[in-house]
Amino acid sequence: MLAQWTSWMEQAMAWIEHTGPIGWVWFVILYTLSCILFLPGSVLSFGAGAVYGFGGGTLLVSIASVGGALTNFLTTRYLLRGWMERRFAGSRKFQALNHVASRDSWRLIILTRISPILPHSLVSCALGLSRVPFWRYIVASWIGFFPISAAYAFAGAVLGSAAKGGIHQGPTAWMIYATEIIVTILVTIWITRTAHKALKSVAPEVVNDEPNAT
Repeated sequence: MLAQWTSWMEQAMAWIEHTGPIGWVWFVILYTLSCILFLPGSVLSFGAGAVYGFGGGTLLVSIASVGGALTNFLTTRYLLRGWMERRFAGSRKFQALNHVASRDSWRLIILTRISPILPHSLVSCALGLSRVPFWRYIVASWIGFFPISAAYAFAGAVLGSAAKGGIHQGPTAWMIYATEIIVTILVTIWITRTAHKALKSVAPEVVNDEPNAT
């Protein structure tokens, strides 16, 4: 399933690249679908950077991330609340998210968006069942998504530039590409580890409670 989804997303990005401005709309739709289905959107994030560059890719991925998170949030809060409550009734980590959200929702939302400790779609569903205000959820989610969106878009832009330049580029160009990718990876690791430590101090029960996480 995951391999097939990745293949579909690669094909979709190749198609989106040639659709002009409407491609932005299709990108948001596909990203939202990946959130609804609890599937990773990393291929789309890299693809946005490759197709639209660092600036455009960052903006597009951050908007799409919030759009997907908002869809899960509203669906859980207003359409599937009863089913979701039954579905995650046995998840202690899910219950811990609800508990912490009532105490410190700003930091919880931002940190869980940066840290990969929990799937973002799961966090969106958990917060949909909480009392987190709508606008606080949107703003905090966007703030949290932005650094990782920028990292994915930058990596995608670098890989896209390398691919468009072809294999006959000089060693200096390839060294620059490699350095940019390595720096991006190191910065991303640092950001996520920092967020993880901060999340552990804010909500240790969310980070440490491994059983029944999904």
